[in-house]
Amino acid sequence: MEVYTFDKSFQERINEFTEILSSRETIVPASRIKSEWSYHLELVIEPVGWQALWKIPRLTCQDLQIHYPTVVVVSAEHIDYSELTVCVKIIAVQDEIHLPEKYQVPLIELYPTKNQNNSALDIIGTAECIEQLRFFYNHLWMPWDVDDDENFDWVLLHLETRLRLFFDIKRNNVNKETADIIRTLIKEAKDISDKISRLEADISDDDEETEETKFLVDEGKTCQLMKLHLRMQQIKAEVNVVENPAMRDVLQRNPNSNTPNRQVKRKESLDRKPEAFVVWRGGSLEDTIISLKKVDKFVTKDTFIKITADLQEALDASETNDKVFVAEGEHYISGVGGLEYGGTIKSIGNSINTIIHAKENICCSSLFDFSGEEVVLDNVTVDLGELLVGILTRKGIIKLRDCKIFASNHSVMKLGIVVLPNSKLIAENTIFVNLGTAVVVHAAGEVTLKDCKFERCTEGIQLQDESRIRLTNCCLSGFMEYGIRLETQKYLTSAEGKSGSVNLLVDVTEISLKGCTFENNIQGDVLLKPRTMACNAINIFIWNLSKNIQSKLIFLFRELNKLINNMIKTSDLFNQLIDKQTQFGNSRILSPSDSIFVFKKTESDYEEHSSDDETLSRNLSCTTACYDINPLESEDLETSSRESSGESANP
Repeated sequence: MEVYTFDKSFQERINEFTEILSSRETIVPASRIKSEWSYHLELVIEPVGWQALWKIPRLTCQDLQIHYPTVVVVSAEHIDYSELTVCVKIIAVQDEIHLPEKYQVPLIELYPTKNQNNSALDIIGTAECIEQLRFFYNHLWMPWDVDDDENFDWVLLHLETRLRLFFDIKRNNVNKETADIIRTLIKEAKDISDKISRLEADISDDDEETEETKFLVDEGKTCQLMKLHLRMQQIKAEVNVVENPAMRDVLQRNPNSNTPNRQVKRKESLDRKPEAFVVWRGGSLEDTIISLKKVDKFVTKDTFIKITADLQEALDASETNDKVFVAEGEHYISGVGGLEYGGTIKSIGNSINTIIHAKENICCSSLFDFSGEEVVLDNVTVDLGELLVGILTRKGIIKLRDCKIFASNHSVMKLGIVVLPNSKLIAENTIFVNLGTAVVVHAAGEVTLKDCKFERCTEGIQLQDESRIRLTNCCLSGFMEYGIRLETQKYLTSAEGKSGSVNLLVDVTEISLKGCTFENNIQGDVLLKPRTMACNAINIFIWNLSKNIQSKLIFLFRELNKLINNMIKTSDLFNQLIDKQTQFGNSRILSPSDSIFVFKKTESDYEEHSSDDETLSRNLSCTTACYDINPLESEDLETSSRESSGESANP
């Protein structure tokens, strides 16, 4: 299904937004922005009867207990202009998921399709208007704007500066360090805004508590709210500085002026390589000596040893191939620091008692994010907490020995380990507990598991064509869905999937199973699933249309499949899509038909933002299994803007 995409210049954007928001030539404070959009939508958007793809946000998927990402075909039934939402009827879904027949959806989550039942509709105007709204709220509107002073004109104060910031980043006029700062601050602010909304809702729902309990609960939540509002004001002040082009130039010229210098932290060991860190929070002399003796077994005599009480401090001071030894206890981190490109994290105690958590307010999707030649995690427990992914491996090899990967709060969307194209996972005697999907392997990724177990997971291993897995003496049992899910075009002759026992994998050369057990998997041991899940949704949609339209759409569908097949068979696909520089940092793009867009130190909570370029549109066109992407971080924004304002995206 084709969806519309619009790529416009700075001047086109500023002219459009000025006309929409300031057409009446009066001061427009922040509190009136939503109303101005409401007036514009009422004039432009078709009120009912148009079809679109709805990219269901992560939190909505979590509420509905369905896999994320999910994209469905919907039809607009009623628009609430004042709230910028639309009531949609769901007319086609993927798999066997159960959704309400009707749902109230924010307009910015919809992507109108090129093919419509009613050709009399102004669908291009509708699609362009929704894209304008999406661009504005994703790129230009900040969480603190709602509290702005009523005496200031929001358009005059922010529109041009924020739009220029977006295009400066898009054109690589802002260096990576500064872009990282901006991106991280904005992501943190949006996370804080969500937390504030949830806390305020929780406080209002506590009316049924007893007076004593209510007082204690409200006091705790009020304290949290206070801290969140304070942090929001700090972020606002910092972002207001970088909005100013002159101040931004100063920051770019001095990228390390307000950040710790790793070289300073390592100056003591300048001539003593390699280096190792021991994370030790203190104890008796005897305990300290015992712990250091354990470290002695794994380092050479010339290794320079540093002791710290904080794991994050050790990671920040480390460099590639350093070793970090961690004592028992609960450790909180916000990133892997210098070990991103290689190194070792090893517990010198019991793995069950050596737990690594994410720090509160961490602004990324994964706890560990590795891009190096070889990383080793040995004898540690990884807790996903509120994050979506435990370990993300982008390049090279990651080795796990005697580890535990678990989510303290189960969700179908929690992913234990994600293996991106051309990277490799080797895990031995590792346990995956309480996860949505334990291991996700993308095309050209490779996984070797030995003596591994899975407990209370929704799904075991998800993989794609051209990926490889070797399982030895593993127990894949007790899954709420399937032990192995292979998304394939290679091993299916129709658009229908197949589920059943491991016998379905007899002819699958990419999967090797030796001594593995499959038991008590509720939906089946194995699922072979069509790679482009849009096929199922579109098929259902076609047969709901009138007979005289069916033949045309079937022809279109067949042509679309040919295009998809040609695209997937491109020999250089994986080399082209692995590691590129974007205007908001580094991004690694995966297979278009089922991709996770993950950005370094950013949103990557698979943010529900949409793109201003063709990348997302192609993904929506090709599949209903499309992952979220932040438009400020999309891959193809470096392309020159086109003059056309109604271009359709063809996968």
